[in-house]
Amino acid sequence: MGTMRRGRLLAGGVLLVGLAAVAAACGGGGKDEATPTSSPGATGTPAGTAVATPTATPSAVEQQLNGMVLQLSDLPAGFTQAQESFSTNQDVAGDGDNAAETLAQLTEWGRILGHGVVFSAEASSESGVFLVDSTVSLYQSDGGAAASFADAVTTARATDWQATVGEASDVRVEEIPALDVADEMLWLRISGTATVGDPPSDKPFMQDVVLMRVGRVRGSVSILTSAADVALLVENTVRAQAANMAAGLQ
Repeated sequence: MGTMRRGRLLAGGVLLVGLAAVAAACGGGGKDEATPTSSPGATGTPAGTAVATPTATPSAVEQQLNGMVLQLSDLPAGFTQAQESFSTNQDVAGDGDNAAETLAQLTEWGRILGHGVVFSAEASSESGVFLVDSTVSLYQSDGGAAASFADAVTTARATDWQATVGEASDVRVEEIPALDVADEMLWLRISGTATVGDPPSDKPFMQDVVLMRVGRVRGSVSILTSAADVALLVENTVRAQAANMAAGLQ
């Protein structure tokens, strides 16, 4: 359930897959948060910071979540933080037709608060990575986080990625074996070719989307690359996110 945004070309000619319902803020799944950013799980060039102030959430929880997402020190040189947001259950539920149902589901799962950050590469970056989206959400119990994770996995596997991406061609979806760094993990790799520029030319792209759960924390990492040989860098980034989540629970 929930909506899926279509992919579109970023400024600079990079195509970004829309994954708001699956990955943002630890994962859509239709009934979980979609961090109010404009990159994955959303699309487009990151807009200004949008911070929703939690109502009755102690600042200690915000600080805890801040430490669980990726940090600049976890990324290659040449990145800056483009956006940051917190999301309460009310923020996630919104005010649409399914708002009451969504809010009830989040409450049943025991979701406390979500947090997301977006990092973008400077023009001089040579890492092959363009954009990194890191999200976490905290639940009252392992069981609630596991139920939310399962819901997002169902959505991810049922998604028509070609329709979601839109402007890309030769879209391929591959499920990558999970790393042994979390209680649960789903790793999808979406790749293809986009025609960009003037004059137009075909350019490859690859986006790794990783949903994971560590205890009562659910997280996601979305990494957009030029389909260069960045497999080790992507793996190290996923490992860093999992380690931050685990450390935040200690």
